[in-house]
Amino acid sequence: MRKIFLLVVVILVSCKYEKKEVSTENEGIPIVKSVSKIINKRDFPLKNLSKVEVLSYEDRMRWDRKITKKDNKYTKDLVVDHKLNFDSTKVKERVLLNSVLKTELLELMSQDSCQVEELPADCYMPRHVILFRDKKNRIIGYKELCLSCRGFRESKNLENYNGFCFSQMEELFKKAGIKYFDEDYE
Repeated sequence: MRKIFLLVVVILVSCKYEKKEVSTENEGIPIVKSVSKIINKRDFPLKNLSKVEVLSYEDRMRWDRKITKKDNKYTKDLVVDHKLNFDSTKVKERVLLNSVLKTELLELMSQDSCQVEELPADCYMPRHVILFRDKKNRIIGYKELCLSCRGFRESKNLENYNGFCFSQMEELFKKAGIKYFDEDYE
């Protein structure tokens, strides 16, 4: 009985709720952001991380032709030998995250906090990729996102670090200065 009670206490203490943020934007109309529950938090796997960069581009599925016979544009590795494996001239924006936004991103990716409402759609039109670099500026991990479809692709070392809400990720990109989003394209 004591073990069950202790288990219940540990579970209750480990779950944390974020407060609702209410802001008055758009002519004084209150906007309430969704409440997310932190279910699980873990250490970020990239220990030799130095820089985090966010790239935006038009839907990669339309223009990415750099594929091999064994892969297609949906399954290929986006980084090979620590370098991008697609045409980087198609990149519209490159933003290096400052230390505050880098910490916010790592916290976002290290916890499972998204409610079930954000299920992926049956599409994949990626327009953003997060590149994780080491001190030698080599790409050591990536996560490509399709914000409109709620889909992603990632390097193997970042598998299972996807419990974030896509709306939170989009908000972080906007704070970083990214301007290209789904509505900006044809």
